[in-house]
Amino acid sequence: MSHFCLVFVLHAFLTLISSIKTLCLSIILYKTYLLNAVSEKMFLFLRLVNKHISFTMRIKLLSAIVSFLLISFSMSSCLGDNGTIEYSSNALIQSFALDTVKGKNYLFTIDQLRGRIYNQDSMPVGSDTIIDKILITTLSVSGVVTVRNYDDTADTLLNISDSINLAGTMEKPLVMKVWAPDGINQKEYSLEVRVHQQQPDSLDWGTAPIASNYAPGVTGKQKSIIYNNQIYLYANGQPVYITSVSDGKSWRNATVAGLPSTDLTSLVLFMGNLYATVEGSTKAYVSTDGINWTDAGLGDEMVVFISPINDILTAIRTVEETGANGTATKERFCNTDGSTWTVGDTVPETFPQNNISAVRYTTSIGVENLLVVGNTVHAFENDTTTVPWGYMEGQEWVALNTETRLACPKFEDPSIIYYGGDFYIFGNSFTNFYKSVAGIIWNEVEENFLFPETIRDQESDYSMVVDDENRIWIMRDTPNEVWRGKLNRLGFLVQ
Repeated sequence: MSHFCLVFVLHAFLTLISSIKTLCLSIILYKTYLLNAVSEKMFLFLRLVNKHISFTMRIKLLSAIVSFLLISFSMSSCLGDNGTIEYSSNALIQSFALDTVKGKNYLFTIDQLRGRIYNQDSMPVGSDTIIDKILITTLSVSGVVTVRNYDDTADTLLNISDSINLAGTMEKPLVMKVWAPDGINQKEYSLEVRVHQQQPDSLDWGTAPIASNYAPGVTGKQKSIIYNNQIYLYANGQPVYITSVSDGKSWRNATVAGLPSTDLTSLVLFMGNLYATVEGSTKAYVSTDGINWTDAGLGDEMVVFISPINDILTAIRTVEETGANGTATKERFCNTDGSTWTVGDTVPETFPQNNISAVRYTTSIGVENLLVVGNTVHAFENDTTTVPWGYMEGQEWVALNTETRLACPKFEDPSIIYYGGDFYIFGNSFTNFYKSVAGIIWNEVEENFLFPETIRDQESDYSMVVDDENRIWIMRDTPNEVWRGKLNRLGFLVQ
């Protein structure tokens, strides 16, 4: 029992004894008066005493009750106290958060095993000017926290009411030490606030082409495709040029066999094989390696392949039809599963058949669609726009026309890609990209998503592919070089 408890109990006990003593005296005097054992003067005196005693009795009785309760409380408390207070050994940070950055809250991960605190979703470029003076809004710990100064020479107590400089913690994390309430256990954490070093919506092409003079003999129109993780490039009168998508710097060539020429009018990947049409031929050709080709056995009425969609391959074929005026040949949209054809509608004159560029994409409800651009067979008066055509299996081909001021301008040899959730169109002039959300209304992109300065406005024949890592490959013939670019945010771990 502690000294304090002993003193407290002794004081309460003496108060109780005094109260009992006064109570007994009052009772004796009162009984004596009742037995007429005193004189009249004494009676008056005892009457005064009685009034005083009655008052005193009430006070003393109250004191006695209080003293008894205090003794009981003190005894129970002191007897149960062994004099040792146990403090928590918990030195963990349970939660951590910073004030908003550019209106957004960034979640922080606490890796208790490695003692690391970091934000998986990096803050935008320029956030260093915000986090160099920012408040910690949440820091859940049982003990106290100290932070190491920049020179690693001393620790100071962290006060989250004051702003803190967290800029540069990607290169040199802030060291935080948690001291448990027991003053013995402690744990260190390294705090890293991640900030993007690149503009998310910028298209990064690097500082130079990935390859130069890669295919010296290539001039004029070309076709390229990715097949078995390699890029195959075809041009009239040339061997096929091949590079790995993991390389792009080294290109080899191989002599093509089985084709009338390497002047391809279409080139698609369908059911694991390459299919092509060739200028001056009405046959379709198939290859399993991109080098050796054979007749695909799809008839002699081929005009051009358009694109695969789901489990079918769309194309344009000539079909003989007999009518009131005799037999006529018409070009119709057709679909094949690789063996038989299904004939569709007549192909309009405004549908692009030359140098077709097609992109497949999946809608928000999971339906696969096609969007196609290219050159028309004939020029048309006042033809000032590039009109995409859309298709969904089982439906008709539809021109996505719009007002001229909202349309994509006329491009020669246009290409279309579905990239980062939007559609983009560009042509052989390499001016700017045009962007659309749904493929109908188009806007010129004037910043960030741009071509390299050295090829902007520099016209050239070219071919283009996009690989599985969202890298855009452009193979140009003038100058003979390969450029590879990627939208920065598509390389971020958190989209």
